[in-house]
Amino acid sequence: VSVTTSAAVVATRAVFMGASVRETAGATAAVRVYDNASAASGTLVAAFSLPANGSFAVAPPHGVQAVNGLYWSVVSGAVEGSVWVG
Repeated sequence: VSVTTSAAVVATRAVFMGASVRETAGATAAVRVYDNASAASGTLVAAFSLPANGSFAVAPPHGVQAVNGLYWSVVSGAVEGSVWVG
């Protein structure tokens, strides 16, 4: 699922299989992934900080179960990338 802003990735039970994201504005950025279908709250599944012009990719070996769905929250900065859902 393509991501550039805070948004629901999936609104049903899912498995967070990973993400590949890069910072796009030349400043630091922070993102969080929540077990929630519609808001940046609930159980925190993952959190990442990116340096200016930095990137990251993460893929937990067996994924992380999200009972309520997955919400991608851009806490600060500007990013683009993909979230992988199973």
